[in-house]
Amino acid sequence: MQTRYLLKKITLTCAFLGVTNISALADNPVAADIVLGQSAPLTGSFSELGKAYRDGALLYFDKINRQGGVNGHSIKLLTFDDAYVPKQAEDNTRKLIAQHHVLALFGHMFTNTVKVSLPIATAAQVPYVAPYAGNDELYATVNPYLFMTRASFSAELDTLMKQFSVMGLKRMALIRYDSSSGAALEKELAGKVQTLKLTPLVSTVISLQSSDFSKNINVLTQAHPDAVVLGVSGKDAVQFIQQFNKAALVKPIQYFARSLIAGHQLVAELGEESRGLVLSQVVPSPFNGKTQIAREYQATLNTTTTAALKTTPSHISLEGFIAAKVMVEALKRTGNKLTRPALLAALESMHDWNCGDFPVDFSAGKHNGSSFVTVTVIGAGGHFIE
Repeated sequence: MQTRYLLKKITLTCAFLGVTNISALADNPVAADIVLGQSAPLTGSFSELGKAYRDGALLYFDKINRQGGVNGHSIKLLTFDDAYVPKQAEDNTRKLIAQHHVLALFGHMFTNTVKVSLPIATAAQVPYVAPYAGNDELYATVNPYLFMTRASFSAELDTLMKQFSVMGLKRMALIRYDSSSGAALEKELAGKVQTLKLTPLVSTVISLQSSDFSKNINVLTQAHPDAVVLGVSGKDAVQFIQQFNKAALVKPIQYFARSLIAGHQLVAELGEESRGLVLSQVVPSPFNGKTQIAREYQATLNTTTTAALKTTPSHISLEGFIAAKVMVEALKRTGNKLTRPALLAALESMHDWNCGDFPVDFSAGKHNGSSFVTVTVIGAGGHFIE
């Protein structure tokens, strides 16, 4: 009892001082619930994406808990709202580690918030699994605590550019955020346009949660693009498309976007205006049931007893479901030793693991688990065509 009291006192002192490396907890096995921690946007422009990714993960964790958990342990996902504010994501991450002693961080979302939270997890030696991000630095080197379950943004962009060329388009424009990740997107896209010898890229910039796109629309309409790449997401993407469609000189406008735009939100809020959008996806279709993982996802949606999880299927929700399945497999491989080092070793043991027609490949020298990318087009009635 005295040792336990001393450990608790040390932990609380570290939390008070803002120290993130609480390595004293690393080898302590989980006593009851398996607690995972997530910082995600549950409010703000990206709230629809945050809820979809979280709920997809919860759908799988709920299934496992109803089956008795992992070696008798239920899984609990603590999700704190960061509204895509980096400082809030940083605070959430410190709190999850220092106060809630999570076994791992799971499903943090988007570039800027991942950039500030990953170093905290690394310093504290806490597994950081399945972030919803794809910026190049996450794939450049092996971080011993980071495990990616999605293909990179660059891989998505390559797939979209191939589709652009196949369609015979020549003039591409970009609308992006006024951020470092937005600038990186513009630089990479401009380079690909130059390589393909297309008309030089025209771009325009917005702030997060913009509402008036008149200046951006003026820039784009003067460029007469064949297509617009949407480097914006959530509500911002919806409102831009609505305003640009009204002002565009050529109709219909062809839009391209990476998976993080939330196709299901575009369908729900734009209706027929979403028709024709070309989207890259990093998971198989959640609708057609051609893959085992999609059939499992659909069956779980239909059988869950948790009313809040009976949501409309979406690619982002399926991605969360897959990420949760990867986490559960790793937890099972730890046996009865549910510690952070054991979890890291279990993840690295998942070489060429089949997640239901969706291969996941981790090893000691490879923490990028998936390279899967495909293209979908939103068709009539909001149906996704592959």
